[in-house]
Amino acid sequence: ADVNLVPLTEGGLELELSEMETLSVKTLLEANGIQVMVVGASQMPNLPYEILVPQSQLQEAIQIVKDAQQGLPPESGEPA
Repeated sequence: ADVNLVPLTEGGLELELSEMETLSVKTLLEANGIQVMVVGASQMPNLPYEILVPQSQLQEAIQIVKDAQQGLPPESGEPA
């Protein structure tokens, strides 16, 4: 199955993540059933890593990250 992966930032999400933040976002998205691929964005020194998700799940992934950034509990209702 060839999945079209796109960067999370393509959806207008402003992300400048440290290595730790990148890992936590990856974990968060995977916990929500979204396939995640992390690549080094070497051409952009201020963004050491880029998070890629399937294009079909881009909007969902952005919403999950935005909710997390705002400190909202995830939809699943699981305790953090």
